[in-house]
Amino acid sequence: MIPPQISLGPVKIHFYGALIAIAILVGWYLAKKRAHFYKQSLRSSTSSAGLKIPQKIFDDPVLLFPLIFSLIGARLYHVVDYWDIYGKNLISILYVFNGGLGIWGGIVGAIIGFFVVAKIRKIDFATILDLASPSMLLGQAIGRIGNYINQEGFGPPTNLPWGVYIFPDRRPNQFLNFSNFHPTFFYEAVLNFIFFVFLLYLTKKFKSPGQIFSSYLIFYSVTRFVVEFWRIDTWVASGIKVAHLVSLITFVFGSILLLILSRKQRV
Repeated sequence: MIPPQISLGPVKIHFYGALIAIAILVGWYLAKKRAHFYKQSLRSSTSSAGLKIPQKIFDDPVLLFPLIFSLIGARLYHVVDYWDIYGKNLISILYVFNGGLGIWGGIVGAIIGFFVVAKIRKIDFATILDLASPSMLLGQAIGRIGNYINQEGFGPPTNLPWGVYIFPDRRPNQFLNFSNFHPTFFYEAVLNFIFFVFLLYLTKKFKSPGQIFSSYLIFYSVTRFVVEFWRIDTWVASGIKVAHLVSLITFVFGSILLLILSRKQRV
């Protein structure tokens, strides 16, 4: 097992946080390399229409907005889910390095952040979401490995060969006598990577801004809806898994949006 952290003298390195940082850097690098696929749709100037997204945007501090909003959104989603724990110790809300990020909150936060970027730098919102979507999906695939390191987000006990060992102190009370569990984080990581490759393929097929982002919403909602059947630690309200409900709503929204944009492309 990979330890959650190591100490180098007085410095502690949390592998979960390091992995999130790697996912962000990989996503940033991928978007920078793919920027030439997208043309900048400026709202005002006709003479500037058709300019490609400028490379300098990738060194612009304004890109911190999607990152900051994503982390805030992901943490808030998790905290609301586990409010019975965090409500008793509010300072623990800040301990992000211990794990605990809700991906749906992170996605919403990232979208808000990219909206801010689009407004400030006058870049078409749909275009920048198209550019960011594969990077987000790849980042999510990498980030899920962090759940393995922190031993969180796993499924029920299993005797299957690919079951992962979970330390006793990380097991739910009802499963203390079991040692191996479904690695749902790996299930999601694999599906995310498969859909990531498919998004890259669709980049050359789709022409209307927003189509790649719509596909991203569809792909991830399918992934999460499927994996959620094996999750045993997620938010449940009135007997319904919240992630299932959010996935269904996102799938419908993404499908309708893709249909509208596809008809627009044909016209």
